[in-house]
Amino acid sequence: MTHLSNIHLPDGTRAVGDELAPGTELCSGQYLVEKYLNCGGFGITYLARDSLGRKVVIKECFPNAICCRAGEHVRLRSQSYEVDFDRAVDLFQKEARALAALEHPNIVGVHQIFQANGTAYMALDFVEGTDLLDMLDTHPEVRSPAALQELSVILLQALIYVHDNGILHRDISPDNILLDTAGTPVLIDFGAARQGATQASRILSRVYTVKDGYSPQEFYFAGSAQSPASDLYALAATFYHLIDGSPPPNSSLRLAAVAEDRPDPFTPLSGRFPAFDAVLLGSIDRCLSLFAKDRLPNARAWLDEITGVATTRDEQAAAQGERDIGQQIARLVAENHRAIAEGTPQDTQRGPQKERTSADATAGPDLEERAYWAILNDDAALAAAEAMPGDTQRRQRRRTGLGRMLSWVSWAPRHSIDHNV
Repeated sequence: MTHLSNIHLPDGTRAVGDELAPGTELCSGQYLVEKYLNCGGFGITYLARDSLGRKVVIKECFPNAICCRAGEHVRLRSQSYEVDFDRAVDLFQKEARALAALEHPNIVGVHQIFQANGTAYMALDFVEGTDLLDMLDTHPEVRSPAALQELSVILLQALIYVHDNGILHRDISPDNILLDTAGTPVLIDFGAARQGATQASRILSRVYTVKDGYSPQEFYFAGSAQSPASDLYALAATFYHLIDGSPPPNSSLRLAAVAEDRPDPFTPLSGRFPAFDAVLLGSIDRCLSLFAKDRLPNARAWLDEITGVATTRDEQAAAQGERDIGQQIARLVAENHRAIAEGTPQDTQRGPQKERTSADATAGPDLEERAYWAILNDDAALAAAEAMPGDTQRRQRRRTGLGRMLSWVSWAPRHSIDHNV
């Protein structure tokens, strides 16, 4: 059997491994492969030029567990894999179409989908820049508190957009976040099709890969429920790496430790890095919870928490509640005035008239006066308490004595992006 590394292409060049050789044309000459970039369990990526000479990235569907290459053509390792391979190609194209519908400055764009060499390809934007993993050593400023605060806001806005379109990234990590020459972060290399592959068959589940330190524990088990909270774990692990200098422990090892009643080897960020915003650190720790139910539910909830929007909404809701109570008290007082003017006790409107005692006669005006002055002093909560009988009144007074705290996180984005995504 001839080894793949000894296969020579028509132009005389020798194939190395399973990748296409430089100079290979794709899509009837529309794209020219310049060099191999990287590969994973599901595909191979190349730097290429389009017919106008512009740089593009070509991603090739290549589930290496079930296929190999003969020349430029992709062939099955066994004929028994035919159904699985067809399913993989179908999932790859489905992912490409879903990504092509996304238009966001922080998400890599898909230009074209085509078939060639017995498999499928997609042409994507080429982002001129460096990934976060490489920048950890060359540009330590990306690990500063200000940079991380800004980065978290931008990436969470992008993730909100992705999730709102019904897509999970499933492969967030420092090497899949590029910073272009302007410093704008861009999410690349979505792994959406690989989850479909794990559910398609046992053979295809072999092409589904995880990244130790970044993948949540549910990614290690085929068929496990996955949700936006799964992406939050991976993004939190990425932030953890930027702050701590290394990724958190493998989530499958963490799960094994907990299952054996041993301590979780994960060390929270909170309390260890005083230069960073405490709310951000706490949210990262929470999103790194082993189980999805213990994490923040989605990217919008996370963004709200670190920008103070969630607290603001609570304050607005409380203020609206107080306004509603004030309106109710004012209405009751007006009705009381009207009833007194008409000489008709209010109780007759609700049921049979009751005989008033001397105590009732003095309690009525006193209650009315207290409610009146409460409204004038804009103390709706106190007014509501005064309008309540006995024990209810005392409980409400205790509640109105509790203060509220509004925590704002200040940040100054250096990028022009839509904050309403």
